[in-house]
Amino acid sequence: MRGAQLLTNHCPGIGLPLAVGLGIMLAGSASAQTANVAADENRLRHSAIESIRNDITANWLAPADLTGIREVHVRIQFRLDHTGTIMGKPKVTMTGGPEKAQKAVAASALRAVVRAAPFKKLPMDKYDVWKEVIINFDASDPAN
Repeated sequence: MRGAQLLTNHCPGIGLPLAVGLGIMLAGSASAQTANVAADENRLRHSAIESIRNDITANWLAPADLTGIREVHVRIQFRLDHTGTIMGKPKVTMTGGPEKAQKAVAASALRAVVRAAPFKKLPMDKYDVWKEVIINFDASDPAN
C-alpha cells in the first residue's frame, strides 16, 4: 500500500488526469464493444428471419382468382425447437377481405410454413434469437 502511495504522490499533477483519461478510454471501449455485440445480434436476427422467410416464401402458392384476396393479411406465429422443428400448433390470425378469401390465404400460408419446416439453416448456438417466429402474409404481394 505504501509503495502505491509513493508512486501516486510522486507526480501528483499526472496521476488524476491519467486515471480519468484511462477511465474514459476504457468506458469508450466498453461502449464500442456493447454496440458491436448489439449490431452482431441484429445482423444474426435479420439473417435468421430472412432464412425462415425465404424458406416459407419458396413454399407459398397464394390462391388466385378470389374476390377480395388483395385485402387479406394473414399472420402466423409459431415456436421452434432447437432443431428448427415447429413446436405445437401455429397461431393463425386473419384480417381484411371476405371470409372465403381469408380462409384460402390462411390455409395456403399455413401449408407453406409446414412444408418449409424444419428450418435447417439457423445458427444453433443462437436459439434465443429465432425460437419464436411471426410471419406476415400479404396476398396482394406474393413476395411478402
